[in-house]
Amino acid sequence: MSRPYALLRAGYPYHATLGMRRVTWFPVDVAIGDEGMIYVLDRGQGAGGDIRKINWDDEDLGTIGGSGDGDGKFVWPVAIARDKAGNLYVSDEALDRITIFDRDGNFVDKWGASGDGPGQFNRASGIALDPDENLYVADALNHRIQKFTKDGRFLSAFGSFGSGDGQLNMPWGLATDELGDVYVADWRNDRVQKFSGGGQFVMEIGAACAGDGAFNRPTGVCVDSDGDIYVADRGNNRVQQFDPHGRYVYKFLGDATLGKMARRYIITSAKVLRLREMAKLEGAKVLRSPTSVKVDAEGRLYITDFSSHRLQVYKKEAYPLTPDEVGPELDSPDLYTV
Repeated sequence: MSRPYALLRAGYPYHATLGMRRVTWFPVDVAIGDEGMIYVLDRGQGAGGDIRKINWDDEDLGTIGGSGDGDGKFVWPVAIARDKAGNLYVSDEALDRITIFDRDGNFVDKWGASGDGPGQFNRASGIALDPDENLYVADALNHRIQKFTKDGRFLSAFGSFGSGDGQLNMPWGLATDELGDVYVADWRNDRVQKFSGGGQFVMEIGAACAGDGAFNRPTGVCVDSDGDIYVADRGNNRVQQFDPHGRYVYKFLGDATLGKMARRYIITSAKVLRLREMAKLEGAKVLRSPTSVKVDAEGRLYITDFSSHRLQVYKKEAYPLTPDEVGPELDSPDLYTV
């Protein structure tokens, strides 16, 4: 499917809140499954973590993995990806490895080792599968991105320490698009960089600031089927949206409601109900340290609201435009009326 020439972006309304404290405990990433299944990678309190399975009815369907350094266990999990067969891949920055589970949650394999040589890691962080299902890994403290087959065979690497075009300083989040391009949340450089699948620098987005289009320690990035780019701007407690050329479009600050899982829990406790009845609710809706962003085929944007132990979900409303439906590009667009 080709990208539209232009878009009428009608809005990005709030869609749902999923998860709650004690279930989706410090969520760091999310993978979208089949038939409404959602896999939430939880960091846990301190070291450890698991993959929590939930669905669109906001039901707790159990866990995969757990805390520890044995097979199928995590110490500092960072990112999760799902391939076409339904297998799950999880990076662990403490263990410098990738752990693989099958679609039923059974441990399949692990690979990776600490070091700075080809195929080795120093804090394996973000991961993303490209259209050919090769796995890119953000090798944070080696300041590079490495590319592997799904079973761990090293293919290539790009990036070096620095702040120039194509250089990296503790890369964290990763995404690929349907064209095979790679997007890197360049954490300490407070920017996102776009590369070709072969590692050639294409463009950068952002700078260190709190203003629109700038970042304070970005940790996650994703791209939708229209080419729009979303960045988890963790230090600024927001997610920002950009068009395919890197132009700032919109920011998400949080609109959470009380999800079904949280309502089921709260309603069983008279004390918690009273506390909720007395609470000021404005602060309960906002994002707090959003860590990752993912988008599904239905145009739903999933934000891991890390410090509030939940997912906030939005659904895109946009309409494709052809060249004969829209005027030429303007130098300084400013939407002031409709």
